[in-house]
Amino acid sequence: MSKDEAFEPAAATAPEETASEHNADAETVSVDASSQDAPALTKQDKFAAIRAALEAQPDRQEEQDPPSGTDASESAAAPSESLPTEKTTEHKKKGKSSGKKKPGKKAGKAQSKNKKKRKKRKRKKKEPLGKRLRGLFPQKGDSAFEVVRKSVFLMSTAIFVVCLCLISDYFIDNYRNKVLNDDLVVRRQRRSDEDEAVASENNLSTYYRLLPSAVDLLATNPDVVGYISIPGTRVGYPVLQKRGQEDGNEYYLHRNIQLEEARAGSIFLDYRNNFDYVVGGEKQAENSENLIIYGHNMHDYAMFGSLKYYINDAGYYDEHPIVELNSNYKKYKYKIFGMILVDVDDESDTRFDYWNTLDFSDEQQFYDYVNEIKRRTVRLTDVDVTYGDQLLTLSTCNSTFTEGRLVVFARMLRDGESLEEGTTSIANPNIKWPNSYYKWHKNTYDPDAEFVPYG
Repeated sequence: MSKDEAFEPAAATAPEETASEHNADAETVSVDASSQDAPALTKQDKFAAIRAALEAQPDRQEEQDPPSGTDASESAAAPSESLPTEKTTEHKKKGKSSGKKKPGKKAGKAQSKNKKKRKKRKRKKKEPLGKRLRGLFPQKGDSAFEVVRKSVFLMSTAIFVVCLCLISDYFIDNYRNKVLNDDLVVRRQRRSDEDEAVASENNLSTYYRLLPSAVDLLATNPDVVGYISIPGTRVGYPVLQKRGQEDGNEYYLHRNIQLEEARAGSIFLDYRNNFDYVVGGEKQAENSENLIIYGHNMHDYAMFGSLKYYINDAGYYDEHPIVELNSNYKKYKYKIFGMILVDVDDESDTRFDYWNTLDFSDEQQFYDYVNEIKRRTVRLTDVDVTYGDQLLTLSTCNSTFTEGRLVVFARMLRDGESLEEGTTSIANPNIKWPNSYYKWHKNTYDPDAEFVPYG
């Protein structure tokens, strides 16, 4: 029997289905069996070779990639030996049916990180507001450092809130005062023409009629005695006077014209002064020779706050040398001739109680007073002052000393005198300061230096 004939009966005895499905493998075995000088194979060896080929076939098919263009229906029709595991089949079907590609490694990592963040956000719940506020206060179990830290924080917060409230209240109060005074200014300006006519009549008559603007102010407060202004500045306010020794110069320190409590207070005349004091159209007394008017030095330059410019600004006086003061019946103008700083607590040889001189007993007292002003003035003016001139004193606070005062002095414009005459100034080279000033500054005052007195 030839080698080929010995092989054919064995192939015929194999199942038809198996032989047809694996024809290529059978042929390969047949070729190998008929190779040159190959030893004769027994039936058992042939069957063993076929069985080994059949068992190895599924493994090779799993390693092979599916041909391109193969869809889900073709995969389902593949031989049972080549089918992947259940999980792999389901995964492939889902992937092919959805048409989505598997995410890459980087995209997968990003997605996992996002998922973790979402989980953390979900887990992180906000604590109730009350619990968070209670956490600001020292609690049982806190360390000593934590108790101190929380206590300092709470005290700092309390101080900040109090300061904020005080500052807000200060500016709100000042704003209300400004609105009130602006309204009074507008009402007064509407009556300006009428005031001129009535004031001219009063200058020619012994019977005094109220100025129309004064009628409006007196309807608001019967203590109004006039109106003061310095052209070109913020000074423009009603002047009030509370007659009475007990509270005369204290009453309007913190009250406005409507008698409401106000930090800025009001501009008021010294209770001892007489200023066109009229009853029933007749003047009851001559005006004081030195009218003293007080007002607060506000930080926003309200009231008498702008007077500080006469000390601090070299050119301020030359631009604003005139003060206008109206009574309820007449109009007056004054020329500024001095601006000084005073310490009201000064008891030394530099003491100057300007506020206690309202009238002058004689010419000597008058010149002693005005020449003391000239020695102390920050700027020297060309305005001359002679005995008989009526004086106007504007007094406000100053922080240079504990009880410092900034005072501006003026004298009444004379009949026929020009407003501009003498209203130029130079710095005073030899200023006489209060002794308290020399605690922080060198004493440069020379009492023997050249001095040209008034009179």
